[in-house]
Amino acid sequence: AVANGGHVTSYGADPYTARLQEVMQGHFGAAAQTYPVFTGTGANVVSLMLLARPWDAVICAETAHLNTDECGAPEKMGGLKLVPIPTPDGKLTPALLDTKAHGYGVEHHAQPRILSITQSTELGSLYTVAELRALIGRAKEHDMVVHVDGTRLGNAAVALGVPMSAMTT
Repeated sequence: AVANGGHVTSYGADPYTARLQEVMQGHFGAAAQTYPVFTGTGANVVSLMLLARPWDAVICAETAHLNTDECGAPEKMGGLKLVPIPTPDGKLTPALLDTKAHGYGVEHHAQPRILSITQSTELGSLYTVAELRALIGRAKEHDMVVHVDGTRLGNAAVALGVPMSAMTT
């Protein structure tokens, strides 16, 4: 209700956006930068487009929100190649990542560049902090960057009893 009162300048030069930046830095550290968008789909597509080169692929769980609930937006709007991996519980593992993180330098293959993790998963499972560290470590071994779909990140933090930054930084 507070944000709906009075006139403010647009394009992020307003007190509400400044406050949002402060809150997010409180959760994720001083280096965090926040760019509000209208939807979660928009947030995922914009962030992935910033991470991807035209020939890159995004590896995700087959049940990931990115693969099942974005109405094809990553592919259509972002030109992104999604590479889904079947999992028994919606969670990726280093071994599962290894099955798709190949083809580097082969000019006819989309290059695995981005690992997208949904925490908590669409199946309700949670990655522990140790599981995330192992998975992210393996992604880095493959010179991949990591995208976290934060749809339910707050819920996961409460369920695990950890700050959100423990799952993202």
